[in-house]
Amino acid sequence: MNVHQTTPQATSHQHIPPFLKRQHPSMPSDIEALVVIEDPRVVNRLVNNLMYLFNIQDGDYLTFVLGQGQCTNNRDAIKYWVLATLAVTPVSQDDVLEHLVSQLKEKIMMEVYQ
Repeated sequence: MNVHQTTPQATSHQHIPPFLKRQHPSMPSDIEALVVIEDPRVVNRLVNNLMYLFNIQDGDYLTFVLGQGQCTNNRDAIKYWVLATLAVTPVSQDDVLEHLVSQLKEKIMMEVYQ
């Protein structure tokens, strides 16, 4: 057996495709350009939606609640929390916002009732 040859057991790291697709009217329907989560526009949209849904204001009160003590404001804390959460738990593109909402609700409630 060749040492450089890989077997199915040797490849434990699966490739997970990006879960969001670019949706713009100017793009032809036969082209589906994928947008990875590291795309700042995608992350900003997710952060904006979460801040709106949870009525999160400016300030720094969520930095430690979310485990992002290195951040100086709520927006950055949510941004890095979103990146960390999605890196740990891959979800389908249809469930991304719902998953983040349930995880954030759980995280905040855990802090309230401790």
